[in-house]
Amino acid sequence: MNSLKALSKLAKTYNVFIAISVLLSLLAFAFQTSRFNCKELDIISMARDGNLLVHALGGELKLDKTKGTFSVHCDARLSKNRDICGLTFRVTSDKALGVSLESFSELHTHVITKSTLPNYNQRTRVVIKSLIDPEIVKSIKSIQSDKHKYHAVRVQGNGDLIIPLSRFRVETWWEDENNVPFELSDVNVKSVVNIEFFVNEIPLKASGIYSIDVSQLMLFGKMVKEAEFYKTLSLFWLLIAGGMLFRFLYSQFLAYNKFKKQALNDPYCSLLNTFGFKIHYADLVGKNATVYRIRITNWHNLVQHFGLGIAHDLLQEVVKRSQLIFSSKFFLGSRLANDELVFIKKGERFSNDNEAAFLEVFLSPITVPELGDLCLDIKVGVSSEKKLPRNRKEVLERAALSIQAILHENMNLQIYSSEVGRIAENKVHIESRIKLALEKDAFNLLYMPIFDSSANKIVGVEALLRCTFPDLNALSPEVYISIAEETGLIRDIDLMVIEKALKDFSMAGFDEDFELSVNISSKELLDTSFVSHFERLVNNSGVSAERLCIEVTETFLLDIDPVSIKTIEKIRAIGCKVSLDDFGTGYTSFQQLVHFPVDEIKIDRSFVNEIGKAGYDAIINSLLSIASAYKYKVVAEGVENIEVYQSLLKKGCSLFQGYYISKPVPLAEIIPLGKRISEEGL
Repeated sequence: MNSLKALSKLAKTYNVFIAISVLLSLLAFAFQTSRFNCKELDIISMARDGNLLVHALGGELKLDKTKGTFSVHCDARLSKNRDICGLTFRVTSDKALGVSLESFSELHTHVITKSTLPNYNQRTRVVIKSLIDPEIVKSIKSIQSDKHKYHAVRVQGNGDLIIPLSRFRVETWWEDENNVPFELSDVNVKSVVNIEFFVNEIPLKASGIYSIDVSQLMLFGKMVKEAEFYKTLSLFWLLIAGGMLFRFLYSQFLAYNKFKKQALNDPYCSLLNTFGFKIHYADLVGKNATVYRIRITNWHNLVQHFGLGIAHDLLQEVVKRSQLIFSSKFFLGSRLANDELVFIKKGERFSNDNEAAFLEVFLSPITVPELGDLCLDIKVGVSSEKKLPRNRKEVLERAALSIQAILHENMNLQIYSSEVGRIAENKVHIESRIKLALEKDAFNLLYMPIFDSSANKIVGVEALLRCTFPDLNALSPEVYISIAEETGLIRDIDLMVIEKALKDFSMAGFDEDFELSVNISSKELLDTSFVSHFERLVNNSGVSAERLCIEVTETFLLDIDPVSIKTIEKIRAIGCKVSLDDFGTGYTSFQQLVHFPVDEIKIDRSFVNEIGKAGYDAIINSLLSIASAYKYKVVAEGVENIEVYQSLLKKGCSLFQGYYISKPVPLAEIIPLGKRISEEGL
């Protein structure tokens, strides 16, 4: 996020800089082409004012003050006047010093060259005469008498002319006459003394009258030369382009880092995601490390009650707190799932104190505005690895087995050991026995009576699963049912139980108001095809759906979602009732209860056995009151003696299950049992 803000700020700053640069370039261009950048030296005006000398060669100098024209007329009809015809304009008042024309680029003039000769071509020689460097004069004896260098161009003397100074070349006659070496024959206008106009032929070849009129002579240049301007501007924009390239590359670099971070990191907390974990784990193979896998057991409860945003904020705060204290101790941290994290510590396990501090970071409450203190419930599986294996799943599996070993225990951390592995192997063994028992049809059902004290008779039964298969017959059904839920075998068991119970019930000969209750796993509620399977079995059995009740445990409400609600509504739509089993073992509020689509509530034996204690009595009283108001049936489970039975009876409860009524029995024994109770009482 910080890199994004920096990139955005950089982009805005650079955009402003580009805009300013464009504006400055336009202003510079406007200045370069404007008169403010012009530099002029008006030699004619200075000569007219007498500040500069003008000489005529081969004739008499004339000045037309009206027109401001300097003229010379040469009569070459006489042989003695045939040498030369021209005008010289001195550009400096100091004969010993010349004027530099390097800052000028053009010579602007108006010159008219005429002759009485027929078809005269008006060819005019324009000469720039400059002083030679005294050091060069010393080295070339032949030019020591003159000490001047001559540069010239040939033009048509017929009006206005603009002559670039770059067109001037050193006169070859001067090079030949003085035997000037090549390295000294360059154009040099650093010390100019004269600008001269001549009839091109020197000496004059034809007899006739010649004249040269000069009415304009101005040196024109720019304070910032065009070549220098464009060179500087090009360099400036080259730097700008370099900056833009740098900005582009830097933005790409930041974008790459951003995308890389998004690809490798969890969006809700500063930990790697599963892909990032896979990439970084590869660098740790073979290193001594300890893996801490954390499962947040109340994650779905937090999401259900406070929303996903609050749950993520709570997790982020806890992760920040852990990184602040322990980040230097870990190779990496990753979020494997919504409710699972993994941290790989460098080297051996934490000491007992540090490990306790590490757990405390996750277990300590976080204050959330308007909600109070919230905390995570966690189970931690630890696997110490002398050398991390190449297959990361092995390590994660060992840590996961450690979590599984304490999932229903009152402890937060379990270290992987051979015993934990043995328990896992035992689960695999039990899984295989479940599969075999299903194949061999080794499961059977017993039925727990439901007694209605107001009618003094048994009004229904609950089907309970039992197994006669070796290795399973000695286990509580809760053990292999939980393993079946973990392994996905629960679907086969649930459908088998429903089918057997319906078959038994259809042949038992009960009264039409007698009901059958069947427990199903809450996982069935997430399967959109369950209702169709259930309805098919009911139709095949011939038992009316109105005589059936499906029981789900209260704890499933913690993870309930729209799919589960819809499944329950479909079950009720075909006429079947829904019962909330083991009420009191979860965290269901009365507010949730009144909005949940059920027909019956079963008070868990843990509440029933505590009857007589103030806190439990208050809850049972409230539950019975709400059930009465919303017309829910209430069944008390685990009624073991007459004292509990009578206490519940006084509170208004009329439906009971438990060994005080009867232990689970085959369905064939229910009718005789009902007759005995009706005649003799409990």
